[in-house]
Amino acid sequence: MKIVEGGNPNTDYKRLHELYEQFDALWTKLQGFYLDAVAGFTYVRQHVEAEQARARRYVAGTELDSQEFQDTLMFGYDGIFSDEFCTSGIHRATQGEVRVRNAQDGSNFNTLAQLCITSFYDFWEDYLRREYVIAKGFLDPNKRDSKIIEKVVRENAANDLWGDLYRLRTSIVHNRGIAISDVSKCKIIKWFRPGEAILITPDRMRAIFLALLVFRNELFREHFPPQYMVFQ
Repeated sequence: MKIVEGGNPNTDYKRLHELYEQFDALWTKLQGFYLDAVAGFTYVRQHVEAEQARARRYVAGTELDSQEFQDTLMFGYDGIFSDEFCTSGIHRATQGEVRVRNAQDGSNFNTLAQLCITSFYDFWEDYLRREYVIAKGFLDPNKRDSKIIEKVVRENAANDLWGDLYRLRTSIVHNRGIAISDVSKCKIIKWFRPGEAILITPDRMRAIFLALLVFRNELFREHFPPQYMVFQ
């Protein structure tokens, strides 16, 4: 008995491993970016709420002792940054606006998630997808005919997850964050109907990160050539 390797002899397994490592690095970087940023959003919201609670103690029992009134007051970053940090000294927003945008269903969480989705898809479309079909031996790396490249990529690097992310990215980038009609064709991410806002809560972003983690693991498995036992 002996072990022999099978699979496509034109497959570059070393290159597949490199692509796995590159995608793994991107996944880790964007995961950290998302988590660090939402920790900051949470801190700012808690800072505002703590300051409001402190202020209300001084006016307890008066008409000023209400969330509604406190939310009309101006917010300043002076308790967090110095005036020299970026443009913190000239930022203008009410405390209510800051509280709302830093809530888990607020615009800061959603904009951050949309940026992550766009970054992931752009890496796939602009780099990983073509490099993958080259490493698999389906495409000559010197091929320059865009129609042939598009055909080979479409036939050999189709993926339901990336198709869904394409529709979300198109909605975000080209339709002001409103779901395009093609979201009805999504196979995995079925949260939105055409015309609805693309709102990505932390729970939804968690599902996307985990789906991309599954893709990463599948890419990892592909860099091992299949092996067979031959009995002689």
